[in-house]
Formats: sequence, structure tokens, C-alpha cells
Amino acid sequence: MGQHITSPDKFAAWFNEKVPGAPRRITAGDVRLMTKCGLIGRYDFYGSTDLQIVRGILKYEQLRDRTPDTQAGEAAIKPRLCKLCSQPLPPEQDDKKGRPKEYCPQCKSFRLRERHRRWLARKHHKQKRLTETEAVYN
Repeated sequence: MGQHITSPDKFAAWFNEKVPGAPRRITAGDVRLMTKCGLIGRYDFYGSTDLQIVRGILKYEQLRDRTPDTQAGEAAIKPRLCKLCSQPLPPEQDDKKGRPKEYCPQCKSFRLRERHRRWLARKHHKQKRLTETEAVYN
């Protein structure tokens, strides 16, 4: 590209010619909207950097269409569960400071015992790994 393109119509035609494998063809209206947003055409002309930006935008649109929006919605609606019994926890107050509770009132007394069990398991796993490496070197 030796000269700069100043027309959205010409840029759309040039883009569609240069990038035939794009997820979709762009129109002059698309180019005008991207120019109005300040994504492309910042210096009153369109160049190869604008071509790459439009390719990235089209790729983003394609990826966004593939991911379901329900995942984000389910995470916000899904109630928090107790770490031990998996029962739903009561809702927290919004103005409360600190971490949200992870255990229900019935399991709260067993929390220390569960932490100790996990700590022993990690310690045992670490010791087992050390003895295995010593056996390899001996």
C-alpha cells in the first residue's frame, strides 16, 4: 500500500480484498463506527495498522459469539456452598467487612479438624516425595 486511504468505502473494499479469511466482511458503516469510536483512522487516513486492528476486532467478535453468556450469569446467581457439607450458606450482609463465611453454622465447629487433616495430608505427601527422591539417589 503506497498511498493512504481516506474513504471508509475504499478501506472496507481494501480490507475485504486483503483479508479474505476474516470471520466476516466489513462494510463502510462498520468502518465509520470504528472511526467514530477512535479505533481506526486516527490521522484522517487508514493504513496497515488499522487493517490489523480491524482483524483483531473481528476475531474478538467471533470469540465472544462462541462463549455462552450464561456462565457469567450463573456465577453471579449461584449461591455459595459450605466447604464441608455443600449446603447453601445464608446470604451475607453487603455492608459487612471481611471475608465471606465458608462454613455453615453446623460445620463451623469441625473447621479446625478439617484444616488439620488437610495439613497432615500435605505433610505426609511432602515426606513421601522426599523419601522417594532419596531412594532414587541411594
